[in-house]
Amino acid sequence: MKWRFSALGPLALALCVFALPLHAQTSDPTKPVVHLRYDITQEITFTGAVSSVVRASARETKKEGGSHLMVQTTSGKVDANLGEFAMRGKDALTVTPGQLIQLTGVMKTVHGQQVLIARLVQANGKVYKIRNEHGFTYHPVARKNQTKSATKGGQL
Repeated sequence: MKWRFSALGPLALALCVFALPLHAQTSDPTKPVVHLRYDITQEITFTGAVSSVVRASARETKKEGGSHLMVQTTSGKVDANLGEFAMRGKDALTVTPGQLIQLTGVMKTVHGQQVLIARLVQANGKVYKIRNEHGFTYHPVARKNQTKSATKGGQL
């Protein structure tokens, strides 16, 4: 009989906790919702000269994390976000100010500024895959595996 009452105590406590009403948090109506979905059908290509290279953005620059390229094009200056890994590891992208490059990606508004979310960068006679077709950045290990499969004729 004693074990029944000792088992009922925690059960009663659990039922009381779950009986409390739960309230969902409402979103802040003053903040605009940013849709970060990468839509490959909206990709654009820019060609221009690199004006500056930011390897890691600082908090005071108000840029999204990762590397950025400022590129001077015929239509003006473009801020290209390369993500965390584009300039890291073996076979990483290397560019210098003044170098002519071609960028392919989708324009997004981040922190109130237009930013090109770069997927492909053509520089140094190579095409660097920065992101996949869904907008996810390639890690240096994945980039290394891509290079190996291309040199081995695509064997698995």
